[in-house]
Amino acid sequence: MLRVALVAALLGLAACSPAGKEAPAAEGADAITPRNPFFGTWELTAAKIAPWWDKQGEEPMPEPDMAKFVFQADKSSGPALLTCDKPHYLVNLTPERGLFEGNLPDPAKDAPALGFTSTDITVLSFSCASGTADVSVDFPMIDDDTIMAGISNVLYTFKRTGN
Repeated sequence: MLRVALVAALLGLAACSPAGKEAPAAEGADAITPRNPFFGTWELTAAKIAPWWDKQGEEPMPEPDMAKFVFQADKSSGPALLTCDKPHYLVNLTPERGLFEGNLPDPAKDAPALGFTSTDITVLSFSCASGTADVSVDFPMIDDDTIMAGISNVLYTFKRTGN
């Protein structure tokens, strides 16, 4: 009986302590939420064979289901590769030579030819662990509304069509 009373007293103290209180969530104009430049709806505008393809095997073909996807803070949707209920996003800067996992044959020439205007490029690393599959795709940003992805020797270009 004494043990039950002691546990109840400790739980009561914990509930009253500052750590037990939750701060009210800010709403409306007072809410400050940083905008991830990659969140939103993206639609395919172009797909072509990647410049690093070594012409071995069958010619790479764009996947038809890569037409549209949505990145949100708590989930992503679209083709199976990019659909995730708990995505992880990491935004970094990478030099031209780091684009597409370092696969551009001549980064100083190839990056500008693809539309990149800076030597330091903003890149979103998207990853998702789902069931037995782990997915990781990098999306370098050409401008605020244009990103690319290099998947299976195909370069995809996407334009933002919604927030």
